[in-house]
Amino acid sequence: MKLVVAINQTVQLDEVRQALTAIGVHGMTVTEVKGYGRQKGHTEIYRGAEYVVNFLPKLRIEIAVATELADRRSKSSHPARAPGRSATARFS
Repeated sequence: MKLVVAINQTVQLDEVRQALTAIGVHGMTVTEVKGYGRQKGHTEIYRGAEYVVNFLPKLRIEIAVATELADRRSKSSHPARAPGRSATARFS
């Protein structure tokens, strides 16, 4: 059994859920988190004041799967796994 943890953009949730369902994963835990990385944040204007938003909203997706299913998930060529669009880690 392995725990697979992925950090994805919020707009990718349905895409990831459909891809996981297609390979036989029918349950997951999703947590809203904030992260800072390659996207570097952005600047917003609120009531005339300018704010720098460094930490952007992300989703942490956790699934517990059999070892062979974890290997198949990590080798998936689904668009949600495109380089730079998610970070994935596997734990025993």
